[in-house]
Amino acid sequence: MSKLDDLTAMKQLTEIKYRREQESFGRLLIQENNLRASLAQLDSYMAESQSSTDTPQKAIGADVVWQAWIGRNKRAINMQLAQVLAIKERHIAQVRAAYGKVVVTDELHDRLRKETAEKKAQVQLDRAISSMLFRSDQ
Repeated sequence: MSKLDDLTAMKQLTEIKYRREQESFGRLLIQENNLRASLAQLDSYMAESQSSTDTPQKAIGADVVWQAWIGRNKRAINMQLAQVLAIKERHIAQVRAAYGKVVVTDELHDRLRKETAEKKAQVQLDRAISSMLFRSDQ
């Protein structure tokens, strides 16, 4: 295998790893968005229950139970969100590193490809010059 073939294989591997990192990060973003949407929904439930004038529910204490349930769920979701955000922070660094490797291998691959093409062109030029010199000597 030539250096160019080796570098092509390395380039493909780094791109695959980068795509995997992106997909993993995308799943985290979806999870984060779902948790934030759940929190927003609970906030709307809380606002609705606080603005409600339903006196029978207030009389039996159902509104207090409902608000306590909302509070417990918000705490649980906030804990999950904190965990997701911590994982997300690590993934950002991993995605950046993977992207950096893609950029470096792309540049190395392009440079080596250009050098190989230039060498090939130089060899062809040298052959053409040599053949012209041998023809003129005869």
